[in-house]
Parts: sequence; structure tokens; C-alpha cells
Amino acid sequence: MLTKFADSSIINHYKTGLFGDFMKKQKKTRLAVLTAMFAALIIVTTAYLKIPAPLGYAHLGDSMIYLSASILPAPFGFLAAGIGGALADLLAGYPQWAIPTAVIKMFNVLPFFIVGLVMKDSPKLGRIVNPSYLLMLIPSTIVTLGGYFAANTLMYDIGAATAELLPNFFQSIVGAIVYIILGLSLDSVKFKSRLTGK
Repeated sequence: MLTKFADSSIINHYKTGLFGDFMKKQKKTRLAVLTAMFAALIIVTTAYLKIPAPLGYAHLGDSMIYLSASILPAPFGFLAAGIGGALADLLAGYPQWAIPTAVIKMFNVLPFFIVGLVMKDSPKLGRIVNPSYLLMLIPSTIVTLGGYFAANTLMYDIGAATAELLPNFFQSIVGAIVYIILGLSLDSVKFKSRLTGK
């Protein structure tokens, strides 16, 4: 009887271990697919979807970066933003900006990642648009302005860097507005919880 119980426990443990491994692989696969999807969305909305503006134009890539940062855990959110931003610059004909953009866009995700760590057990993180993520749009915008100001100064001069501050600010604002609109629409159908299981 004891031997039978022991054999049963071993089999159940083996089955549970196999199922657990399978679920972990499934989750990693899903996250990899989502990362590739968001990287592709960032490329398309940065390189090809542009809104005319008094200061030139604004692309919608930042909105997809905010979305990916609100949905994907690290390191997947960082990868989507960095790869998507860099490839967008390459495809748009600005190869010199690929590396600076990759670094800046990954740092755009950092405030969202910090909130995710601090509030990992909060039910509010089941939503794309929540007070904490909305607040993180501020440091993320500062990263954009500071990052591109530094990059422009190093690559050109401080005059060029100063001239780019207002267009970059406008672009961040447009990205934030589009992110909020899309995020609220996706939240209405519980997109994040269905996608991530949270």
C-alpha cells in the first residue's frame, strides 16, 4: 500500500513537473510573439504613420512603445522598444540614429518597468491605462527630451539639439494621447488580462 502511494506520488509529481514546464514554455513563446508584434507595430507607426504638424510631422511610434511598456514584462518590453525604434530609423533612412534611438526607447520603458516591479501584485496593473502608468508618461517624456538633446549635441551641436526640443515634446504628447485612446479601447475588452493572463 505504501509502495503504491509512493509510486502514485512520484507519477503525479512527474506529471505536474511536465505540465509546469509546458506552461512555462507556452508563456515564453507567447511573450516572444508579442514582443515581435509590438516591435513590428513600433516600426510601422514610426517609419510610415506620420501626422503633419506646424513643426514638421509627428510619428505615432511612441504610442506603441507606451503600449508595449504597459503590457509586456521586462526584458520583453525593452526589446520591443529598442529593436522597433532602431529598425524604424534604418528603414526611414536615418541609420546614424539607430543606436541612439534604441538606447533612448529602451529607457522610455524603464519607468513602466519600475512601476510593474513596485506594484506587481496590484489589480490595477491588469489595465493598460491606470493612474500609475499615466504618471510614468512624464519621466518617459523627460527621457525622450533629454536623450535626444544629448544625442543631437554629440552628433551635431547644441543649437540643433535646442531646436529639436519642441518637436520632440510635441511628438511625445501626440504619442501619449494616442496611447491613452488606444489603451482605453483595449481595456474595454480586457485585452491585457486576456493576452497575459493577469
